[in-house]
Amino acid sequence: MSTAHVRALLDHVATELPRESWPHWTEGWPHEIEAGLLDAAFSARATYGTPTTGVRAVITRWRDHRAAPLDDLTALAAHADEPEVLLAVLNNRQRVPGNYTTKAEAVASAARSLTELSCTTSADLRDDEAQRNGLVAVPGFGGATWECFTMQLGVRTAGSHQLVCDFLGEALDLETPPSAAEAEDLLAAAAARLGITPATFTHAVWRYQRAQRRVAGAR
Repeated sequence: MSTAHVRALLDHVATELPRESWPHWTEGWPHEIEAGLLDAAFSARATYGTPTTGVRAVITRWRDHRAAPLDDLTALAAHADEPEVLLAVLNNRQRVPGNYTTKAEAVASAARSLTELSCTTSADLRDDEAQRNGLVAVPGFGGATWECFTMQLGVRTAGSHQLVCDFLGEALDLETPPSAAEAEDLLAAAAARLGITPATFTHAVWRYQRAQRRVAGAR
């Protein structure tokens, strides 16, 4: 990919997801598996908000309650049988798609399922069938929840990688999306121009493309 491709990509980004208004210019939640799970649950069909509203406010409340690094799912799993304390801490009673339970209850159940599979910290997370099945078995959670959860922790799945490649193909008006190697080169070059990490750029792009697909699917 050429310098012209990088310039075209940056022009598209400035138009479609400018840094001053797109809330997802972060790396996600690296090394914070609890925050990643909360994000995946509470960002579903909800406004993401600012650092003091929406999803991030939920995570901040949990962080203040824990007063510890958010990288141990046993803390959330402890509320699986009696979720009322967790609901009070998070101060959010949104329900999962399908209205099966509150998102807080679903998070606690998913945390317990994952810890039973020896996935307790961010270092334990893998894009494997057992862990994925453990999460999507929770009513109201599905493949999109898994994709969001893993992306927040920097675990790239085939699905999340494809979304990013599709964005690049559309941004540059390519006949076919770039290869994996080309995509990584483009992401790194654009991130360098923006003065951010490739992980931050990739996360912002992935969130944007995911949102666009949801909008298209609702039509």
